[in-house]
Amino acid sequence: MQSFDAGRELLKWIAIITMTIDHVGVVLYPEHSFLRIIGRLSFPLFCYLVVLGTKSTRNIRNYFIRLLFFAFFSQIPYSLASGHELFETLNIFFTLSFGVMLIYLYEERSFLILFPILASVFLNFDYSLYGMALIACMYVLNENMYIGSIFTILLNLIFLPVGYIQIFSVFALPIILLHKSGLIRSVINRNNSAWKFFYYLYYPTHLTVLYFFKLSFI
Repeated sequence: MQSFDAGRELLKWIAIITMTIDHVGVVLYPEHSFLRIIGRLSFPLFCYLVVLGTKSTRNIRNYFIRLLFFAFFSQIPYSLASGHELFETLNIFFTLSFGVMLIYLYEERSFLILFPILASVFLNFDYSLYGMALIACMYVLNENMYIGSIFTILLNLIFLPVGYIQIFSVFALPIILLHKSGLIRSVINRNNSAWKFFYYLYYPTHLTVLYFFKLSFI
């Protein structure tokens, strides 16, 4: 048995549910923009969770490798569901894994910190430079929730001309701040190892299901 943050688990479920709604909109019902709007909550939550993961992991290298493994594992389902060529765009696990690298290199004060930033652009990660910047904002928020919140809002305003729908991601901030402030945080004991891999496997699994559903019914 090990202790874990129940509030953090709640954030994971909110992120997974809103991500699924978003992908239903992308794959099955692209004409319904409200599905994409709801889905904007998911990515900031995943970014915040990755920041928490870097703080709580016993081995940040293994954490990065695990995320990168699932990035490659998920690429075929992601490409099929999104309708992209195999490596035309790299899925969100690449963004999150290189976000872990970004945090590690920052804390090591390494000049190589530019590598994950440039990789997100030139390798065409999902969310690209915005994704790296949002992970950085969540890192700042974890250190100082007021400054981090301001940075997050400013970031979304800066990227507003790129896609107006992304501005709705700021509505994830109240949920994140509730956790950061401790209002939805409680530590209990439970065997969490099986659930850890469920969260990783859900991403490629639900994309595969959506792809076959699209082939069969649409």
